[in-house]
Amino acid sequence: MHATLSPVLDAIEDAARQAAFARATGTAINTPPHPEPTVLDANSENEGVAAVLRHRLGLDDRIRLSIYEDANHPLFPAAQRFRAARIQLSHGRRRHLFIATYEDGSSRLSFSLIAPCYACLSPVPSVVIDTLADFGDWLIDTRDQREAPLFRSSPVHRADCPVRGD
Repeated sequence: MHATLSPVLDAIEDAARQAAFARATGTAINTPPHPEPTVLDANSENEGVAAVLRHRLGLDDRIRLSIYEDANHPLFPAAQRFRAARIQLSHGRRRHLFIATYEDGSSRLSFSLIAPCYACLSPVPSVVIDTLADFGDWLIDTRDQREAPLFRSSPVHRADCPVRGD
């Protein structure tokens, strides 16, 4: 059982649940401590994407994020060569995967959580995670979350999945 214990990941998940509860009860403070970083200010694209996710989730620099190119999803709609970034927040065998893309007509990064599709169980971008409270909503299975832009178009769905849109 010790392999599943992660004080750091547990603390992040607890903070996310508390943020979701605070937002639901109207006690959330929505003032970010500083402006969101831009990918262009970082030493590399991956570092920039990590900095934006850290900012949105309120993670400090001690939290390790693994970032790599996603083989299945485009960085922006209709992109052929530019791939989305996949970010892994993990400890041991426990992990949460996010995908960073640009929504149609937007210059703002959108982060979606990779989770099993409710119809085919394939790991697809499921819901948008813009804040720690959004992550908390997903953890407690709140129903009113915003569907990820790539949810229906993800090529990872099984071919016979009823929610898959081509």
